[in-house]
Amino acid sequence: MTETAPPSSPPSPLQNPLWHFSLEFYQQPHVAEFLLQCQDTRGADVCLLLWASYTSACGRQLSEESWRVADRGLAPRRRMIRSVRNLRRWLGRMNKQSGVYEWCKRCELRMEQRQLAALWKLHGETWPETRSPLELAGQQYGLLQKDQARWAGLIDAYSTGADSTLDSVVSSDGAAS
Repeated sequence: MTETAPPSSPPSPLQNPLWHFSLEFYQQPHVAEFLLQCQDTRGADVCLLLWASYTSACGRQLSEESWRVADRGLAPRRRMIRSVRNLRRWLGRMNKQSGVYEWCKRCELRMEQRQLAALWKLHGETWPETRSPLELAGQQYGLLQKDQARWAGLIDAYSTGADSTLDSVVSSDGAAS
């Protein structure tokens, strides 16, 4: 009898290229720091920033309409994620080794994965591509041009795999050059 491989099941909507990009990109030097700074000081949605990063890395643009649809569509879950994040941060100030802290961290990550899956679905739809995703995010969150340039540099460094590019984007003290 000949052995055959079991039929492959379709990939989970949660396991998509945007999710994989986000995991890899977030681990790059200075990326998490930049995204979390935007989140904490500008109220930015990190998932939207990751989607904009992915779209930019793919060489695509977005329309203002697609950005608005994404932003509005994520709003209900964004509030839930913020609540879990606030609880996790509060628990972390008390004891990061607690099981409840780790559980909150996993819940927050799963919720963000669902946000990215929704954005991936939206990414597959046809929209007029008229504006830079970084420009749209910058407009929404009030990011200065130097911050947008720093962000673009982080994406370029990731896309080219060149750590030397990061040296020109971020000086040794962590400030944008």
